[in-house]
Amino acid sequence: MFETVVIALWLTLPIVVGGVAHMFFVANDWLPSLKVAIAEKPFGKNKTWRGVIVMPLVTVPGALLLGSLSNVLPDRLALTLADVSLIVLGLSLGLGYVIFELPNSYIKRRVGIAPGATPTRGRLWFIAMDQLDSAFGFALVYAIFLDLPALTYFFVLIQFPIVALLVKRILYWLRLKKSYL
Repeated sequence: MFETVVIALWLTLPIVVGGVAHMFFVANDWLPSLKVAIAEKPFGKNKTWRGVIVMPLVTVPGALLLGSLSNVLPDRLALTLADVSLIVLGLSLGLGYVIFELPNSYIKRRVGIAPGATPTRGRLWFIAMDQLDSAFGFALVYAIFLDLPALTYFFVLIQFPIVALLVKRILYWLRLKKSYL
C-alpha cells in the first residue's frame, strides 16, 4: 500500500513541472497572441489556446524528468515507464489536464461564477472540483499508458488536490499566481 501511495505521488511530478512552467507563461504574458479564449461564453476568458498549446509542451520536461529518475523510483513504476515514449506521455498528460478542466468551467459559467472566481456558496465543493477535474484527466492518461493497479490511479485522485493546492500556494507566494486557490 505504501508503495502505491509513493507511486501516485511520483506520478504528479510531470503535472507539477508543467503547471509551474505554465504559470511563468501566464504571469509574464508570454505568447500573448495565443491568449485567446477557446470559447468565451461556455468556458470563460481564462481557458485559452495558450493553455491548450503550452501545457502539453511544458509537461514533457516533467515526464522526461520522471523517466530519468528511474534509479530512485519504485521498480514497478520504473519498469512500466520504460515501455512508454516519455514525450508522447508528457504531451498527453498536459492535454488531458487541460481538456478535463473544460467541463468544470462550463458548469461554473452556467451557474454564473465568473472566470477565476471562487463562490462563497459551495466554496469547498468548487475548490475540490477545480483540483479534481484535471486530476481525472491526467489519471486517465496514465491508466491508458501505464500498466499499474487501479488503486494507484485512485491515490492519484485523492492526493493531487493537496499537492496542487500546496503548489498553488507556493506560486502565489512567488507572485506567479494572483490567488492561492
